[in-house]
Amino acid sequence: TCRPVHVATVPLESLTEFLRVRGWIPPTSSVIDRVRLGRGRTATTVRVTTDAGATRILRQPGAATRDDSRHIASPADRLAVEGEFYRLVQDWPAVAERMPACLGVDRTDHVIALEDLGSSASLADLYRGRRLEQAEADDLTMYLLALHGVPGSEDSLGALRSDGVRLARHAERFEQPFSAGRVEALATRVPRLERQVDAIRTDLHVRATMRDLGGRFLEGSGALLHGDFRPARWMPSPRGLRVLGPGLGTAGPAALDLGFFVAHLLLAGQPHALISSVLQRYRRGASVDVAEVSACVGLEILRGRLGPDPVPGNPTPARLEAELDYAARLLRGGTTVELPL
Repeated sequence: TCRPVHVATVPLESLTEFLRVRGWIPPTSSVIDRVRLGRGRTATTVRVTTDAGATRILRQPGAATRDDSRHIASPADRLAVEGEFYRLVQDWPAVAERMPACLGVDRTDHVIALEDLGSSASLADLYRGRRLEQAEADDLTMYLLALHGVPGSEDSLGALRSDGVRLARHAERFEQPFSAGRVEALATRVPRLERQVDAIRTDLHVRATMRDLGGRFLEGSGALLHGDFRPARWMPSPRGLRVLGPGLGTAGPAALDLGFFVAHLLLAGQPHALISSVLQRYRRGASVDVAEVSACVGLEILRGRLGPDPVPGNPTPARLEAELDYAARLLRGGTTVELPL
């Protein structure tokens, strides 16, 4: 029986052979360097360099971490979804060209080989005061329009279906958007927060909207979705912005992706004029229910501030209260994202 290959630790000679056999490097090339990138919770990512100076990005499931209070999708399941997503979009240039090229997927050792986009950081600095340029916002919106327009039969989109990933995502987004520990930590500097969160949590209209959105997500029918469309997944490259990390890709209402996008622009304090331009550009290219998008925005604002994995940043008490109040009104149908926070 062949021993599994761990791309971060296997000897470089063995890694060279692994990559040659799969055609991911030329048969005359050898790996001379390997660098681990970041410390992802769900996947190990390494950059390998050959003696010819070529580089590749390799991704492989990391060690699964378990928390009894949360549903966790297995890293192998997430990486399988990622590989299938790249396969589905490869024939659609308006999508594929805005993502790193996928060089191949090994389903035995669960390894994905990707084009190396260089050493640029993601756009997570949007949460630290950077403004998204209008051209960048337009490019990201056009990516979503192209992605949601990818035609697919129920069978082809169903190939993305991983019950482990889907159920974990449903629990995180629709059942457990609040983390008791996170609420308690924030309440020490925002005394009114616990009462505000209790009012949202027990609001019948909010709970009904969350149930309805969650049910539509679980159906797994509709457009092809990225599933995790936020600044950490957007990376500058010499050829423009690229979208990464489709390990939560699925099929569902387009409003989920668009709402996720808009929510993170709001959480990053981006101007309302920019957010309005995103909505207008998307609606010029495809029909979408603004009320449904608004509800998705409200839900992601709650999760992004109060969930177990909050977005970066430390908003003022007044800003935090305003965001939560806005999210509740969006979920109740009392306002839409067309109106500013």
